[in-house]
Amino acid sequence: MSKIKGLKKLNKAVSAELEPFGIKKAFCGTEYSFSWINESISFKITEGTVEDIWFLEFVRNRFGIEPQSFIISILHEVGHYRANDEIEGAIFDFCMTEKNRISAEMQTADEVRSKELEFEYFNLPDEVMATQWAVNYIKNNPEHIKVMWHNIQKALKKFYKKNEVTED
Repeated sequence: MSKIKGLKKLNKAVSAELEPFGIKKAFCGTEYSFSWINESISFKITEGTVEDIWFLEFVRNRFGIEPQSFIISILHEVGHYRANDEIEGAIFDFCMTEKNRISAEMQTADEVRSKELEFEYFNLPDEVMATQWAVNYIKNNPEHIKVMWHNIQKALKKFYKKNEVTED
């Protein structure tokens, strides 16, 4: 089994892009999706999962934009961080209860029901608020988004190049 090379540099590059938002650390996680914990964001480097496709469909249908998958996903997590204080009390409790229900039901759901559950999840108040923050940022800062995505892509390309698999 070969070692993953350049992961620290990739994490550092993505962290640098998120620092202006108050995010202290970004790291390539082992989970299947992007996530936010306190002042850290976990990201993934694979795209094209059915969940990614459904999230982009949700963003397109609800907000009327066609964003790049990595950027909307990572900014959605920044949106959780930035809007976290606005979700509290009964709304927070409702969101957590629903997320637990959705997670439990996903364990036995077929693809049709899985998509319905994902859209229920995407439409929870805290998720909509995070996505709305990301959409607003993308719409209001197109030049910064271009630079951010360019810098992240550059780091990703270096990472992939270091980890190319070659035939022996």
